[in-house]
Amino acid sequence: MRRRTLPESLKPTNAPTWLVVRDGLNRLIESRQLAPGTDLRAVLAATRDERIAAGWSAEEMGRTVSFFFCARGGERHMVSIEYRQPGSGLGAW
Repeated sequence: MRRRTLPESLKPTNAPTWLVVRDGLNRLIESRQLAPGTDLRAVLAATRDERIAAGWSAEEMGRTVSFFFCARGGERHMVSIEYRQPGSGLGAW
């Protein structure tokens, strides 16, 4: 039986990528373009740690996904790595 390979959504790439924060209604709160070849998992993990240090509760990051959710004071945000420029009119997904 063949073993199924897990997707690598956070594999470094030379394609443009952005670290994006969206609110509970998927509205853009902030974004930052990442340099080609960036360790995307490390950026996402560091951002999660920064949120926790700032008083947010953050869900665990799954091995095969490129996002996490965090909450504080009734607000819920999704922090993700996106492969299209946020606000470009093409949508985030």
